[in-house]
Amino acid sequence: MIRSILFHLIPLLLPFVVYALYLYFNKRAGGDKGWGRNSIAIATLSGLILMTLSLLILGLVSGEPREGTVYVPPRFEDGKLIESQIVPADKKKD
Repeated sequence: MIRSILFHLIPLLLPFVVYALYLYFNKRAGGDKGWGRNSIAIATLSGLILMTLSLLILGLVSGEPREGTVYVPPRFEDGKLIESQIVPADKKKD
């Protein structure tokens, strides 16, 4: 659960962390930049784009292969509920 939450939050927060590091080192070098309205908007938009890309990539590369598998719905056997499962097509239980 925490892995899933972090997988979505890290791309969203990454632009803010990068910009905060930039501001930190800029201030150490004698600069006077700060958090402005435009910089927050750009960081937010960048974070949303990164989060969207991470969700698309996760959807494309994860999951079970569809070819050669069969979905078996939940059922009762001997008074016990057997959860749904995806099994290879040659081992389908009826």
